[in-house]
Formats: sequence, structure tokens, C-alpha cells
Amino acid sequence: MTTRLEGIKEECLQDSWVILYTFIAKELTERRGSDGEQILREAVRRYGCDRGLTNQKRLLDHNIKINLLTLFNEGRDRPGEPRFTSCTIRNTREERISETLICSFADVWKKYDAKWLGRIYCEEFHLACYEAFSFGKAKINLTRSLTQDGDDRCRFYHTYRPENLSDQERKLSFEEFDPGYEPPTEKMPKPQGKSGFNMLWIKMYYYLLECSVEALGDEEGRALVAAGLRRAAKAQAEEFLSRAAATEQLIDEQFMEDHLPISLDYDSEPLWAQYDRYGAKQLLRDCFGNTLLKGVGLT
Repeated sequence: MTTRLEGIKEECLQDSWVILYTFIAKELTERRGSDGEQILREAVRRYGCDRGLTNQKRLLDHNIKINLLTLFNEGRDRPGEPRFTSCTIRNTREERISETLICSFADVWKKYDAKWLGRIYCEEFHLACYEAFSFGKAKINLTRSLTQDGDDRCRFYHTYRPENLSDQERKLSFEEFDPGYEPPTEKMPKPQGKSGFNMLWIKMYYYLLECSVEALGDEEGRALVAAGLRRAAKAQAEEFLSRAAATEQLIDEQFMEDHLPISLDYDSEPLWAQYDRYGAKQLLRDCFGNTLLKGVGLT
């Protein structure tokens, strides 16, 4: 059974990357208006495509077929957390209908008066991620959203039809098109807690930085993201102080390790080998890490 303290750790790990996205997105749109929104949308699309292709490779490497059933079962790359509540109405290889009734992402965006920034994420991420996963052939429909005023749930309708696929794609997607196929006998490892949310955090940050630098140039792009990182760190510090006070915990190195998805021992993080262009790691250390440590009283 998950204890309340364990649940709070999971909630903090989940909320941290949404806080990061929110405050860099605020900087983009407040300073650069519609141009900033376009940068934001492109960053979310690249982030979604990265996750979709990474998931596709994970499944293929484990000899698992690519379809809607495997996408939402074996293909999940985000750890679960206690507040998220959904209802699956139909769940087959070719068709999925589902509703999200409680979304912790949406709750964070509401808290920071950023529902419209959340709606941008929802509009761009699901399409980019699931299309990349499915060789560009899945049809993705988001008909209602908790980030839209008046909607009380998110409603998704996805289809993935073999008649839309090439011969090779059908073979990789459906057993009946792959004579002699033998499914794997062992379950694929699932993403867990800190390591799973750490991946979301670093990839989201990287593509926000990459798209900002590409569109605005190195100096302005990095400065804008730096300002967003500092704002995110201050919000994160306030969240940690509130959580620690409510649970009578001391904020120390162990608290930070348990509640923050990224490691503040930056050189120990293997993902930086792939995501450290544009000085990403050093910028994160200077603007997010140092601001956060100061905000919680550790420096």
C-alpha cells in the first residue's frame, strides 16, 4: 500500500516538470507574444516526437508489435501517480476511446493561471507523440480537454487501421501479418518514479531551449529560458517548503533527492550526453539549481 508520504513524493516528481514547462512557456508568450507561442508549440511537438520514437524503439527492441493496445500498455513511458483518474471505454489494437476525469497536469496549470498554456501542450503533444510512435499513421482526436473552459474531462478517440499501413508497417504492427511471429515471454520493464519523471523533465527542458535558441538566437533564446528557469525554481521552492511544512519534514539533501526528479549532481546524469547542446546543463545549474537551493535554504 502506498503511504501518504510516498504519494506526496510521486506528486512532487510529477508536478515538477509541469512547473518547468509552465514558467518557461510564460516567458516565451509574455515576452514574444504569438512568436513565442509558435516556439512553444514547436518545442512540444519535438518533445512529443522524441518520446514517440523512443517508445517505438523500446517496443520493437523487445519484439512487441506497434499498435494502440501496446502503446497504452507496454508503451507507457510515464510513471503512474496517485491523482490521475481515467476511464477506458474501448481499448483494442485498432481503436481506443478514453476519458481523463482528473489530470494533475491540468490542476498545476490552473494553480498558476496557465490553463491556456496547458491547452497548447495537450493540442500538440498527443498528436506528435502518438503519430511518431505509429509510423505517422494513427489518427488522433482530442475532442474535449480539462484545460478548456466548460469541459469537465478530456476525451480521446484514436484509430490505427492496417489498411493505412505499408506491408512492412503491417508486419511490425499486427501478428496476423507476420507469419511465425512469437511474442516475448518476459514483460518489458516499466518506467519507475524518479527515473521516469527525470526523463520527462530533461527532454522538455531541452526542446524548449533548442527551439528558443533556433528562433531567437543564442543570446536572446538562452536569456529567455534562463528567466523561465529562475521563475520555475522559485515556484518549485515554494512548493517544497509548503509540502515539507505540511508533513513536518526537514528539507535536506535526502528530501531533494526524493522529491525532485532531476539530480543536482549534474555530472552523474547520463541523459546529458544527448541533451547538453546550447549549454543546457550549465544553464540549468546556474539558473534553476542554484535558485532552487537558495529558495529552500540549502545555500
